[in-house]
Amino acid sequence: MSRMREIIIQEIRTKGPITFARFMEMALYYPGLGYYTGKGVKIGPAGDFYTSPDVHPAFGQMLARQFFEMWKHLERPARWFLVEYGAGKGRLAQHILNFLQERHPEAFTGLTYYLVEISPYFLELQKEELKKFSSPSTRVIPVKTGAELPEKLTGCLFSNELVDSFPVHRVRQTREGLKEIYVNYRKNSFVEEEGPLSSPLLASYFSDEDVALAPGQEAEVNLAAREWLKQASGRLRKGFLLTIDYGGTARELYSPFKHQGTLRCFFKHQLIASPYQNIGRQDITASVNFSALMRWGREFGLQNLGLLTQARFLLKLGILDLAAGAAADYLFDAERLKMTLAIKKLIMPEGMGEAFRVLIQSKGFRELPRLNVFQTF
Repeated sequence: MSRMREIIIQEIRTKGPITFARFMEMALYYPGLGYYTGKGVKIGPAGDFYTSPDVHPAFGQMLARQFFEMWKHLERPARWFLVEYGAGKGRLAQHILNFLQERHPEAFTGLTYYLVEISPYFLELQKEELKKFSSPSTRVIPVKTGAELPEKLTGCLFSNELVDSFPVHRVRQTREGLKEIYVNYRKNSFVEEEGPLSSPLLASYFSDEDVALAPGQEAEVNLAAREWLKQASGRLRKGFLLTIDYGGTARELYSPFKHQGTLRCFFKHQLIASPYQNIGRQDITASVNFSALMRWGREFGLQNLGLLTQARFLLKLGILDLAAGAAADYLFDAERLKMTLAIKKLIMPEGMGEAFRVLIQSKGFRELPRLNVFQTF
């Protein structure tokens, strides 16, 4: 029996059944033993899943283009900030910083780039990989939590595949009303039990989203995303919050066709049916409700600029220019072919193009900024 499994069992024996959100929090983030806090490769061929930055640097280059446009909307401040939440090993930061340094040195000079990452292992990798970018005029600063950020920032806060990894509450619609799913341990195995809602926010969540679950339907509620959004918007004096993740609107995620919810587990690039296997060694995720992020954003003083698919986002930023350039001389080149296939994966519906959404919110502007990605073709 793994040490992480033993710790969870002991908590249940001491305190009684725990919410699924608590189980997921421990399995993913328990100090030194959770999936994201332990050592080891999580992303890429040797890990359990891929993210867009692992597909090709083009993803980071397009983000850098977007941040440069945002910097101009901020009236080209001499000092500004990029804050990447859930920065992992720093690969996306490297692609963004490379592009800004080479293509937009006027924005690169004066930039402070914070990488927020809970994993001590990834923090060490970041320091080694990104130290070349630090200079008297440009700073790259890895931190463990958002609490270490300056009180008020002017710039862009962003995340890529972060919110889907937050612990979620799981609920089920019953004849007696909405019930929460708890985790217990009996007869040498984890079992799920229905119980009362652990938070008043769960009681009003679905009516606030204007959806009704079907009888017997299960669903996830990401209250941790609300708290993160509150903290992030509180740090932003003026600028943008950009969230990229897989998910959809409330009506998409809570339709009767998703009767069992959207919870998924990944281990060695395999989809695993049960969250109670490989505890501390497998990823557990749930699709992001972007309707809730927009609703909560308004509550915390953010302006919703728009929600779009990753495909449209990348196309509007000009990702096809890279593919066109790669094919310009019509000569076969393995690296150019690799780039073309990677771009296809990032934008095509059968890849990441439609499953991933991009939400952009702003704060501190008298008039809503008109970003190019929201202009018609």
